[in-house]
Amino acid sequence: MKINSINHVNMNPYTRQNQPYSMKKEEMMNKSDELQISTEAKELQSSKQISTSRQEKLQDLKDRIEAGQYHADPMEVARKFYEYWKN
Repeated sequence: MKINSINHVNMNPYTRQNQPYSMKKEEMMNKSDELQISTEAKELQSSKQISTSRQEKLQDLKDRIEAGQYHADPMEVARKFYEYWKN
């Protein structure tokens, strides 16, 4: 039995796969890196900056804790936690 294709095309399927990849590789080499920061990310970054009044209050609390002058009322803390998680 003789098996010959009438419309036999002499083409290697592996070279056909490699050609598009090599073109993509060249395009990738010519392209430079880009970075785009969304407006949401910019807003988050700016919101992370602590205001000076907040920094002063935080430093005052740190100093009072280190000096042993700061005492939190446990009932007040519990009430604040409850109010926060209730809403």
